[in-house]
Amino acid sequence: MHEFGARAIDGADEARAVAIMNQMQRMRPTTLAHSERVADLAVQVARTVHLPEAQVHAIYWGALMHDVGELHVRRAVLEKPASLAPQEISQIREHTLVGARWLAAVEGLTVLVPFVRWHHERFDGEGYPDARSGQDVPLGVALVGVCDAWDSLTQSRPYREPQPYDDAASELRRCAGRQWSRALVEWTLDCVERSEPVSLD
Repeated sequence: MHEFGARAIDGADEARAVAIMNQMQRMRPTTLAHSERVADLAVQVARTVHLPEAQVHAIYWGALMHDVGELHVRRAVLEKPASLAPQEISQIREHTLVGARWLAAVEGLTVLVPFVRWHHERFDGEGYPDARSGQDVPLGVALVGVCDAWDSLTQSRPYREPQPYDDAASELRRCAGRQWSRALVEWTLDCVERSEPVSLD
């Protein structure tokens, strides 16, 4: 496990979080790998813009847990190499609600529920599940949402090849001000462009 993450949660809370990650590794290893990449990038961005360390810790663990609700989604749907049917889209969207309910029931990890529930909300209020907008989505949660999108664009998916850097960057900038705040998009792309490793010192 990331040393940084081990310092973010202590004792029994850490053990509970690790147990969830182990379950993800067994059932959805690609989901966990994606979450780890999102967490690393989100930490890099958060550190670059000098967010408080307590907030950086929450962002790290929130990013690791953000897709835990995908354990509820059938593998055939997650790995479908074609367009999804409306009911399959609905099932995938439910991962935010299911994951939030699961994490809310885990003592010590309820602080991470916003990351799970709201990482698909949009700056313009057109996201899901609660149609929150602008400042109604906490900064750290919105940052995880941008990093989630970047990783999704630049990694292989069952239905498409990864996008080259320039195309992915153009997509994020095209949606800035609507799907994500312009500042978060630029912070993220600036970090990606410099490709600095996450510092854990």
